Amino acid sequence: MTVVHILFFVTGLAVCIFFAAFGVSSIREKKPRAALVSAAMLIAFGLVWFGGYALLTPAGFTQLISMAIIALVAILFFMPLGKAEAIRVGKTSERFDERDAIFSREEYHPGTEKHERYYAVRPEFKEIDDKIRELPELLEPGGRYYDPIRSRHCSEVFDMITELGSQVDGEVNPIAADVNAVDATRSMKDLTLQLGADEVGIALLNRAYIYTHVGRGPEPWGSPIDNSHKFAIAFDIEMSYTMVEQAPRLAITEETAQKYLRAAEISISLAEYIRKMGYPARAHIAGSNYQIILPPVAYEAGLGELGRHGYLISQRFGARIRLGAVTTDLPLIADKPITFGVQDFCEKCLKCATQCPSASIPKAGKTVVRGVEKWQLDAESCLHYWRKIGTDCGLCMKVCPFSHPGSFVHRLIREGIRRSSFARTVSVYGDDLFYGKRAQF
Repeated sequence: MTVVHILFFVTGLAVCIFFAAFGVSSIREKKPRAALVSAAMLIAFGLVWFGGYALLTPAGFTQLISMAIIALVAILFFMPLGKAEAIRVGKTSERFDERDAIFSREEYHPGTEKHERYYAVRPEFKEIDDKIRELPELLEPGGRYYDPIRSRHCSEVFDMITELGSQVDGEVNPIAADVNAVDATRSMKDLTLQLGADEVGIALLNRAYIYTHVGRGPEPWGSPIDNSHKFAIAFDIEMSYTMVEQAPRLAITEETAQKYLRAAEISISLAEYIRKMGYPARAHIAGSNYQIILPPVAYEAGLGELGRHGYLISQRFGARIRLGAVTTDLPLIADKPITFGVQDFCEKCLKCATQCPSASIPKAGKTVVRGVEKWQLDAESCLHYWRKIGTDCGLCMKVCPFSHPGSFVHRLIREGIRRSSFARTVSVYGDDLFYGKRAQF
């Protein structure tokens, strides 16, 4: 047997192993379509590659051509080919008023002082907000997926998070510890991970990502937000793949609540630790206590890229994450944003946009929002759908190709996406082939 023949068999075996591994991963993910497609491609390739061996010429010319094609595809998939575009962030001093956030506006009930004051200056939002308020509140009776026991328990978890709002800040030790930025950065990252975070990064706190006024929370509504901290410690927590796969049913909101509770506990503990070191620190938690916009802060901390659906996409976990943060004056060293092909991939993919039941995710290009070039979500139609079904939906998180579990096969594909524009194009079509263009729910 010649060297060409040996290489021919090794190449064929490698491809078969890939399809077999994909099939095994698909079975573990409980994706029957992907498992069947993997099996079909394994059988078809094996029959053509090895079954046709006896018909190949002794000189091995056909083997060489076949191996060259496989090698070319592999090289194009992993070779640095086409620069991965970063998110374009321009300089801006414009900040967002939390009173204008849809989660604040839904709470301005008719007859209240907030309702009268807000719509006197923002009448353009009144009609759509009134329509949202006519629907059952999230997790309340009337939503499509309401369950009297599970929905109530989920609401209680969110209530627990809200009650933790009194612990987000506190007295600072008047004697500051003598620390250097390198040691403090390493120590804070280690502590954040020990407390239960999955990934952590540091960002210089961009003033553009601090809300201007309080829209929700225990502080007086409409009061100016004066957060002068220099740094943000941002972290993420992986959401269960099994729970996310049940979106848009109630399981997705149960998982959201549990992960927000853990994020609150982590950030409160971390902020308290920093204050005991003698440095100001404030936790930013769900349930009305954010002073900062978390996704862009987490992006600048190097935790991921913003996707078409508005979620931060982590390299490890895709969109299946929830975020938390602590802002502080503790001397730290900031990380840098990362780029791994998300912008180019999302430009081609459109899966979240085409499957969004409320058409809230744009299919068109990006727009510039307060200096950031991004896909702008229609928050009003999104929340309108949430209240109709009684959960926080999560379909866009579920169908995002980056949200597949981190098996060997998916890690391999993500590495190609990070490197190659060819891989980003092929992977978009590949995800449709293996998993289908539409999610089942």
